[in-house]
Amino acid sequence: MVLSLPHLLVQRSPPPFRPGASPHRRSLIALLLRHQDRRRQFLQIHAQLVAHQVFDQSPAPWRALLKAYSHGPSPQEALHLFRHARRHLADDTFAFAFALKACAGLGWPRAGAQLHGLVIRKGFEFHAYVHTSLVNAYVVCRRLVEARMAFDEMPMKNAVTWNAMITGFAGWGEVEYARILFERMPCRNVVSWTGLIDGYTRACLYAEAVALFCRMMAGGISPSEITVLAIIPAVFNLGGILMGEMLHCYCEKKGFVSDVRVGNSLIDLYARIGSVQNSVKVFNEMLNRRNLVSWTSIISGFAMHGLSIEAVELFAEMRRAGIRPNRITFLSVINACSHGGLVEQGLAFFKSMVYEYNINPDVKHFGCIIDMLGRAGRLREAEQIIEGLPVEVNVVVWRILLGCCSKYGEVEIGQRAIKKILNLERESGGDFAVLSNILNEIGWFSDAEQARKLVDERKTVKLPGLALVGEIR
Repeated sequence: MVLSLPHLLVQRSPPPFRPGASPHRRSLIALLLRHQDRRRQFLQIHAQLVAHQVFDQSPAPWRALLKAYSHGPSPQEALHLFRHARRHLADDTFAFAFALKACAGLGWPRAGAQLHGLVIRKGFEFHAYVHTSLVNAYVVCRRLVEARMAFDEMPMKNAVTWNAMITGFAGWGEVEYARILFERMPCRNVVSWTGLIDGYTRACLYAEAVALFCRMMAGGISPSEITVLAIIPAVFNLGGILMGEMLHCYCEKKGFVSDVRVGNSLIDLYARIGSVQNSVKVFNEMLNRRNLVSWTSIISGFAMHGLSIEAVELFAEMRRAGIRPNRITFLSVINACSHGGLVEQGLAFFKSMVYEYNINPDVKHFGCIIDMLGRAGRLREAEQIIEGLPVEVNVVVWRILLGCCSKYGEVEIGQRAIKKILNLERESGGDFAVLSNILNEIGWFSDAEQARKLVDERKTVKLPGLALVGEIR
């Protein structure tokens, strides 16, 4: 039973709070006072329930508030309320299920274990709804051993219980056990399929994810928007443009493209599999549904394909539309400037990010600036920026500079970059190979040969080259 706000806020004078009022009402009012700065609407309803003395009449108000608090942004309030609810009329399966939901939301495994003990004491351990909430709490808190024990001892398991285990274990990378459960599940639904597909994708097992998706479609199970969002990363990592287009057609047929998340994912998908024209098409079709992610995705797609001027123009159009860029948007447009040789515009965007939008740059932004200056041959300026950075520089930034030194045959800066790389991590054979190439370019052949010998003398790591061809059958 869900209580409506108008019914609770009827215009009648509540009975005054008297010193002799029952202890549980006093404790509830004290609870409200401690949390009066948060969740105003719930607290107003809660206050009205207390004021009108409805808690003594029915457990429904307890359940309604416990559910609201457990699903809200501050689940600890549900646990505060649960302590009071246990002493009165709501000490039932609903109360325990919502309290366990709050433990899952907070990531508090010890509180969940304590509730497990109370569940057993109250005789609710084989109640399907309560036990499913218990399993879910253990899974969410990554207490996987306890989750398996609780799941195995359940005499009757419903679809929600199976899905909690499959989705949870797959999400934590335990895809093999999730697959075992999936195959054992008596009646799989779209949630089961989606959870396992998402687990394979997160584990970078893209071929397995796509194969499972195809099996799902062949079995007559219709994917949901969430399924589409789960499979898209697998499709673009395998480079399957044909499957990407088929997935897009399916989304249009089902009306999923109206979901801004699906639209944004399709923009990114097409950009990554080499069809920026289709990215633009999806973006243009979104019209008033575009958000910051939409703009950032298309700008990043243009940058990825070397369409620097188009990316810069789109960035300007985004700002005219009143969309405030974030650090990822700036990283995308600066990267576009780097690849297009638009150095001054890239530097202007960087200054705008810092001084106009008050966004603190991180090492990725600085790395992009170094790459942009290095590509333009402004190597000394790039080195000076690295030396003066307010953040800790990783080896990637120095390798960017080393690569640019190779392009322009800059030995002195390249040698300093090598020294910095050696100070940060165990040297890689690739770094000495780059230095050797620089020396060869300027005719210092003996020094180049010496650099090559250092690879073997220092026992540096030499990674073999690989050629991968992804095919979707």
